[in-house]
Amino acid sequence: MIERNDLFHLSFYKKTHFTGSFQGMRYYITKAKESDAEDAGDVLRAIVYPEPYNFENTPDEDKTHADFPFTEEGLDAACVWMNEQYETRRDYWQHTPAY
Repeated sequence: MIERNDLFHLSFYKKTHFTGSFQGMRYYITKAKESDAEDAGDVLRAIVYPEPYNFENTPDEDKTHADFPFTEEGLDAACVWMNEQYETRRDYWQHTPAY
């Protein structure tokens, strides 16, 4: 299970992204814009994808993402969401074929 204290504090995401993995599921958390509009606000975007490759080398169609408020509570929700993604697709993560 991904623990909330593994994900650092919100100030970390103001400067860079974070990657990690859990039993076949990799994840990537970054600050993003909620839309392409010029006045769009910041959100936390959590993305999960299967091993074995890193984020850049994994096809987009294999990635699933969700956006959360750019707050500590949003980071809490992202952690819950990633764990839900793992639990609901446990067989997928543990038996992902190699590319």
